[in-house]
Amino acid sequence: MRSSDSISSPPATRNRPVVTLRSFEIGDREFFASLATDERVVKFVGDGSPWSAEQIDSRIDLALRGLPASEPGAVRWYVAETEGERAGLFVASRREDTVEVGYWLAPARWGQGLAGVMLDAGLLVVREVFGALDVEAHIDPANVASVAMVERRAFRFVGRADGIGRYVRAPGAYAA
Repeated sequence: MRSSDSISSPPATRNRPVVTLRSFEIGDREFFASLATDERVVKFVGDGSPWSAEQIDSRIDLALRGLPASEPGAVRWYVAETEGERAGLFVASRREDTVEVGYWLAPARWGQGLAGVMLDAGLLVVREVFGALDVEAHIDPANVASVAMVERRAFRFVGRADGIGRYVRAPGAYAA
């Protein structure tokens, strides 16, 4: 997926909104900073503390570096938009044999079903960009909504490291 490309979720239904993922651009810095400095959003990220401007800039630099998707360490960020507004961020990071995914949703958009739709669209992007690799998510067990969301999408718990649950989805489970 090139920087100008985007992917949309299936058409909206009464209970399922439409989300479009587009590649992150430097103009999205303020939006990302609003997520990264919101205690509610980062509660289950790292040590749970809001990020500093240096952390934000460092992560944005990494996201915009543009390593080839086949190279471990390659990162792709996508801004999730709905109803013409930014709503969240979907992140995919290439590891040796897997792709780790993560997602952040603006608190004003919580409870609207957007996180699941964003993850569904993101899984399609991962398949397109990184190929047929296992996808993993690392989730704090206290984040029960996120655990339930990935389990509904065929991610399976495979263990814990440093108290964080590791959930893996095999390539054959891609049909969203």
